[in-house]
Amino acid sequence: MRKPIKITPRSLPADAGMLGPPPDGSPEAPDFPLDAASRFDDVEEQISLITTALGNPSDLTVRRISDGIVCLFLSPLVEQGAVRHSLVEPLSKADWSELQENSRAARLLPVAVVSEARSVEGAVDKAAEGEVALIVHGRPTPYTLDLRGRVARQISPPISEPSVRGPRDSLTERLSDNLALVRQRIRSRNLRVRELTVGLDTRTRVAVCYFEGKASPEIVDAVVRRLSAIDTPSVLDSSYLMTYLSQKTWTLFPPAVATERADRVCAGILQGRVAVICDNSPFALVIPIQMVTLFQANEDHYSLAIHSFLLRTVRIIGWLAATMAPGLYIGIASFNPGILPAPAVMTIAAARQGVPYPPVIEVLIMDIALEMLAEASVRLPTYVGGAATVVGGLILGTAAAQARLVSNVMIIVVALTAIGSFAIPDYQNQLSWRTMKYLYTLSAAFLGIIGLTTAGLIILVYVCSMDVLGVPYMSPIAPWRWTAMMKDVAVRVPDPLAVELGKQQRAEEAEGAADA
Repeated sequence: MRKPIKITPRSLPADAGMLGPPPDGSPEAPDFPLDAASRFDDVEEQISLITTALGNPSDLTVRRISDGIVCLFLSPLVEQGAVRHSLVEPLSKADWSELQENSRAARLLPVAVVSEARSVEGAVDKAAEGEVALIVHGRPTPYTLDLRGRVARQISPPISEPSVRGPRDSLTERLSDNLALVRQRIRSRNLRVRELTVGLDTRTRVAVCYFEGKASPEIVDAVVRRLSAIDTPSVLDSSYLMTYLSQKTWTLFPPAVATERADRVCAGILQGRVAVICDNSPFALVIPIQMVTLFQANEDHYSLAIHSFLLRTVRIIGWLAATMAPGLYIGIASFNPGILPAPAVMTIAAARQGVPYPPVIEVLIMDIALEMLAEASVRLPTYVGGAATVVGGLILGTAAAQARLVSNVMIIVVALTAIGSFAIPDYQNQLSWRTMKYLYTLSAAFLGIIGLTTAGLIILVYVCSMDVLGVPYMSPIAPWRWTAMMKDVAVRVPDPLAVELGKQQRAEEAEGAADA
């Protein structure tokens, strides 16, 4: 934990700043102000304390505006134009006596908020965060003013979650911009934003957004309480917060949706979820979520209901292919060939002629090669990654088949697995099911189709036992809620009907809570 800096500024002498002859009235004493170093010794002491506490950095600017008025700031974090217009120009002709009271300083400075630091140590922390410390002669602690100006990326279309239809703006690394994107969409007085600071060293700002009246107060309090209890030294991205929010050290499936789309964040807030927006991160967390949420794409609500149903059906088929196709191939080729027609069995057997090892080794070789290609496509530059992956896949598949290291059927299975995994919308969910694929593969290698079925039951029991902030992970399938199922799970009903089903769902939940 960061050790606090003990700073105790000296008190001013009673006659500091007085003009005129010395008390003894000797005629030799000159009738002019005292030396600046002795008259403003409290200012110099505070400058020295703050500079020393910050480690005498080269980017620390100490600007003396006038006699008894000095401002300190870290130049990379402060808007230089704002310092000139909001501090230097108004105070260049002012006297330090006009800034003794906060109310007078607030009227004199064209700044939204003029805060008083409780101690010089507090002013040091504020200066490290990018605020300006305004030191005034006669005051034991400086004022702090927020004149931060950061180099931020402009709002651009989403990169990791593109869509054919829908908004083209995405979150950025700037918290204020992200909150503006949310408030532009939800212009309701019931939108609530609570800001916290997490990370002992990074002191990262985190905003908790929710809709009062829709979000559960227990869930909101749990999110705020868990964020406040974080004692990690650094929080550089919203992904650092996911484990603390779920309070599960090891989990196979994501407990929250990480999205860069502002419309998806707002949709989650309007559905009663809580959005956690982290400064310096373009991805917000939406919590709690259910398994079915991870299979819903961004543009489902921008298309006709029948089109959304068709696309969701295709995603489910792709999900089944991505997780079970390799295990199903092993089970049929090694244990249960009788479940297929005789011509299909003969085709698989003929394709495997000359392959020197069992189907499970064949599957693992191609799966690992596929994972390497997928990882290479992410790490390579954009202009090279796509071409290198396609060329690598074609050469690898063709050469492996010609060398009889794998069968032609295996190449088809691997291609089907890759296409199916890429059809899963959420990237974290995609990685989770790519991991589950190996459980299905190894189970089928030992027990065939029975092992494949057993692995599926184990995973089903596991996800049914999960909950996020008290919300079942498999809801509304387990426990079953037919109104939610009809409204927006497999089928997305048209909006007028969805509103009616939503009212009926809230009535059922209220009735269930009353019965409990």
